[in-house]
Amino acid sequence: MVQKMLGHASPQMTVRYATIHDATVRAAFDDYQQRRVDINGGYLPFDPQGPSAEAEWIKHNLARVQASLPNGYCGRPPQQDCPHPNACLTCPDFQTTPTFLPIHRRQRDDTLELIDLAEQRGNARLAATHRQVADNLESVINALDALEAREATPNDQ
Repeated sequence: MVQKMLGHASPQMTVRYATIHDATVRAAFDDYQQRRVDINGGYLPFDPQGPSAEAEWIKHNLARVQASLPNGYCGRPPQQDCPHPNACLTCPDFQTTPTFLPIHRRQRDDTLELIDLAEQRGNARLAATHRQVADNLESVINALDALEAREATPNDQ
């Protein structure tokens, strides 16, 4: 059925395209794994040749749709419930990459405005909650900026 939908003359052609696609997606996954930071701006280690690399790939494939966020990805195992609805930037399982820098910068600016509003209204508790998110965003942005700068600098310098 897939062969017919794609207009392929043979099942071998469909298998060939599926293999190319999987290799391309795996290469992108390995690149992603080496460019992740957590909410504290810490780099998350990954060895594509390590014993857990294949397990990470399988977990990634199983959880990617469920774990996609507008500003990164959830690293929580799929079998665990999330105790942090709408609070990813305070969750230790949050992961992100330089791809999301514009979103993080915009969210930081919006969060700083929310802090100002909360302080103007005398709501210290809400301001403190927003400050934690702003601090985490600042750590994430600094780490991702440093990662991009390191990647832009040739290795021979």
